[in-house]
Parts: sequence; structure tokens; C-alpha cells
Amino acid sequence: MKTHKISTLVLIIIALFSYQANAQDGYTYTLIDNGSYNFTIAAVPNTSSNNFATSVQSYGFTIILPDGVTASITSSLGGAASATFFDGGAVGEPANDGYLITETLGSPASLTAPSAGTTSNIVTIQINGAPTSGGMYILENNSALATTVTPLKSFMQADMIDNGMAEFVNVVDPNTEGVSGMSSFDFSTLSVEETNELATLSIYPNPVKDIIRITNTNVDLIKAEILNLNGQLVLSKENNLSTMNVNSLQSGIYMLKLYSEKAEKTIKFIKQ
Repeated sequence: MKTHKISTLVLIIIALFSYQANAQDGYTYTLIDNGSYNFTIAAVPNTSSNNFATSVQSYGFTIILPDGVTASITSSLGGAASATFFDGGAVGEPANDGYLITETLGSPASLTAPSAGTTSNIVTIQINGAPTSGGMYILENNSALATTVTPLKSFMQADMIDNGMAEFVNVVDPNTEGVSGMSSFDFSTLSVEETNELATLSIYPNPVKDIIRITNTNVDLIKAEILNLNGQLVLSKENNLSTMNVNSLQSGIYMLKLYSEKAEKTIKFIKQ
């Protein structure tokens, strides 16, 4: 009986060790600066001797941006990633906005085996306009926001075990940061020579039904643009820039971009 108990204990220890070894395999997300306000979010494998190529079925992560700044997806692992915008004010962060970026691949995509330590590009985004202050970052899984709004947590459903079966599990730890390397970027480092001549500019009313009035600027505006949350231009104007008629727009959230010869400013508004 004693021999049987010892054998059972050994088997339990081996099983626990095997589970812990497997649990070491996984990924974090990192940010790559491509220049010109273009960034790639890439997957970084944890240190591992695993020689089995990772098969990715789906993934997701959240990008936080300064209030009023928008981004567009230019490429992704499966070519069909979507970005769901959310207003930071709705989640207790009025100075920020965000995008939940997700993709479910029609056919799983293969990443280099973790043992190679290769960083794999997942999604590339273009920051619209040229923000001169604030920064962007990948939301950490253990942050207060991600803990409160759990759908914003990073994940990757992937198969990393060479057992002849397709078993897709989350390989990004939901209880730690889930990021590594560079995970944030300060936009002010890109534009130290820009002036702030539009700092006092404002608009009213907001929300608006038809006419936006632009006030509090001592400089001449040369252009005004309105973009939707996908970064698409929906209205443009280059004269009589004290007002803009938005009556033709559908209800929703938009970005008004105002330009002078030396600066630009983006203001978020709601069309009723």
C-alpha cells in the first residue's frame, strides 16, 4: 500500500510539473514604431524550448489613445481585423479614447515556433492626423480598466502543443500585464517644433444638430475636415471657417480637424 501511495504521489508531481512547463509557453504584445505615425502591434513569445509552430485562431487587444485621436487598421494577420471604438468618458477615462482590435481567422495562421524567439506582426495601424501631445499604449491586462471591463483584455486563442490535436486556448496571461518591450509611445516626441497657436480654439454646441461654431482662435484657419471613427473624410471646407454645417451627417461621434499654416487641432464632437 505504501508503494502505491508513493507511486501516485510521483505521478501527481510529474503532472503538476508538466502543467507548469506548458504554462510557461505563451505570448505578450509589444508596440513597434514604423515612423510617420504608423505602428505595428506584434506578438512576442515567452522564453521557451517549444519547437512546435504556433497556430493562431483568434486574437484581440486594446489600444488607448488621447481623446479625439483616431486610428485606422492598414494590415493584419488574417487581413480582416476590426477596430471597435469606445469613448473613454464612458469608462471613466475622459482624457482618452480607445479601440478594441480583434480578428477571428477563417483558417488558423501559423507563427514561428516559440523556441526561435521571433516577434510576429499581428496588426499595423495608422494614427490619423499628427497629434502633438499625449500618447498611445496597449492596455495592460492587470490594469484597473481591463479588470473592470474584462472584454478589453488582450488574448490570443492558439494551439502551441504538438499532440496531433487542434486545441486553441488563450496563450496571453489575463492576470499579468500581457505586454513586453515598448508598449507605449509619447506623441510629443514627434513634434517638438510645432507651435500651440490653436490651443484655445473651441467649438459649440456639442452635441450638435446642424451648425458647429468655431471660436477662440487668434489665427487664420486654412482648412477644416470632419472624419468618422474609421478615419474616413466625410466633410471638408477651406473658407468661411467660423462655422460648419453638419446637418447631412448621420448621428454619431466624429472628429473635427482644424488647420492653420503652422498647427492643427482635433476636437471630438457628437452629431445628434
